[in-house]
Amino acid sequence: MALAPVEAAYGVGVRLRNALYSGGLRRVHRVGVPVLSVGNLTVGGTGKTPVAGWLAGLLEARGARVAVLHGGYAADEPELHRLWRPGSLVFAMRDRVAAARLAVAQGATVLVLDDGFQHRRLHRDLDLVLVSAESWTPRPRLLPRGPWREPPAALARAGAVAIMRRTASEAAARRVATEVATFARGAIMARIHLRPSGWRAGGGDVRADGPRGGVVAVAGVAEPELFFANAREAGADVEATLVFPDHHAYTRQDLERIAAIAGGRAVVTTAKDAVKLRALQTDLDLWILDQEVIVEEGLEALTAAMDRLLDQTCAREERRAR
Repeated sequence: MALAPVEAAYGVGVRLRNALYSGGLRRVHRVGVPVLSVGNLTVGGTGKTPVAGWLAGLLEARGARVAVLHGGYAADEPELHRLWRPGSLVFAMRDRVAAARLAVAQGATVLVLDDGFQHRRLHRDLDLVLVSAESWTPRPRLLPRGPWREPPAALARAGAVAIMRRTASEAAARRVATEVATFARGAIMARIHLRPSGWRAGGGDVRADGPRGGVVAVAGVAEPELFFANAREAGADVEATLVFPDHHAYTRQDLERIAAIAGGRAVVTTAKDAVKLRALQTDLDLWILDQEVIVEEGLEALTAAMDRLLDQTCAREERRAR
């Protein structure tokens, strides 16, 4: 209960800040191209980066020149976007407005914000908010008492809401969607399964059946237990686990610790962690568990919303050409 007054003060600050933007007392910047944001209400753990990458891929398939904008608070997520889509525009800057203008100057026709729901200085044409089926509660604890950045009432600002599930059942995700819809009236509702899609050996791009024998699972993400469950689901015999803080910057000492615990066993980890471990040129027998975005409900509505935005862009460009 010691943090209850701090939580209350934080909640007041969140409401005041949103009121200033909603009331026009703080400036919202437009940059002349459609902006789509992928965000959430909690600190990490909902799959924003893979969904932002999936969304960027859909837009590129429709002929858009996409730039992904990241807040610059971590190196792993921007690097993943660069690995997933080589040659793409990726900007990791705390000033999202400056990043957006730079992206447009370099030819971007659509911007995707990775973790952008709370960054209200930059106008967005569609806010897609992800809600975890595993951790949803209609009465959450706000920071610093809990992991929530904003209460569920903030979903009223969303243009689309996707219920994300990793280990939860489809029936459980449907129940969560019913509850969430009461806070997000008028928003597009979708359900997404972020599921294991296979293993990569050596920390590189070589696809393989998976590690043999007992393994050590290493994770520096917001909800490591979900990764451990997915690793087991994908066939890994997890004999030990090692947890680091979210966005952890691995050191040589960390590698030595991992190697000592592994004792010659294979090490399985997330794509985000592998980016940083590989940068240290580790000799670990490293395996990456890939994930894929499966839209179980709402795909047609989401793609229709994107098509409308792209159609508006084409219409603006035609008017300028005249």
